Amino acid sequence: MPPDTPYRTQEVEVVDRHGVALHFEVRRPVDEGVEVPVLVVLAGLKTGHRTLDRLPPCGRNALVAYAYPYDRERWRSQSNFSRALVMWRMARRLSDQIEALLDWLRRQPWCDAERTTLCGGSLGAILLPMILRELQSRGVPVRRAVFAYGGAGRVSLAWLTMRHRSVVLAALGALLALAFLRHAEPALHLPHLQGEFLVISSPDDERVPERCAARFEALLPEPKRVVHLAGAHLDTERPDLIAAVTDIAMSWLIERDAFNP
Repeated sequence: MPPDTPYRTQEVEVVDRHGVALHFEVRRPVDEGVEVPVLVVLAGLKTGHRTLDRLPPCGRNALVAYAYPYDRERWRSQSNFSRALVMWRMARRLSDQIEALLDWLRRQPWCDAERTTLCGGSLGAILLPMILRELQSRGVPVRRAVFAYGGAGRVSLAWLTMRHRSVVLAALGALLALAFLRHAEPALHLPHLQGEFLVISSPDDERVPERCAARFEALLPEPKRVVHLAGAHLDTERPDLIAAVTDIAMSWLIERDAFNP
């Protein structure tokens, strides 16, 4: 993909159907007269506001990074209970927010709506099945989706949010996830999804248990492609892994004429 394509970046704020604000960042080619494919990325919780900084050049395509609505500074000092409550509030809003984001994209003259793809990485991959199913129920078309380093089972969500703490606290997080985040559990939604899917994961992932990743892959319906990479979990401190995952995702999309080479 041509790395030297001139592009522009903009921060966007719109409101969803309930009047709640959402924020996302857009990177797109400068040429105003051409429609381009769009990849909408939901990354990890702490990565959301810096996602585009971590992604390599994508040629004649647009990237959109959703920013989760939470206070990053407060998160660092919050208790397990408070974090679970924050996640519950966010999960309730996500489908409305992504629907509003997609609606904004469809109204942009540079957006090729038929070639718009949702991609979830880490926490984003865990939450994306819920979002996709709810969008489908509203008649919002999403033909393709990419899931990178997700898992099914409430323990996978707890593991991501409590990963820097003890196993005991991670277990407590799993119980809180059971209480607050039942609706977001990927296993409830994966079997009902429609479209084409790419799943990327690692058997060496230190944050998402292998059984959770395997369950995610098994529950996701066909047509799907599953790619296993060696190494640890997707992380902002692992740029080589981010580049590898991006390359796999873009190659898969190009094969389906959903991305420009």
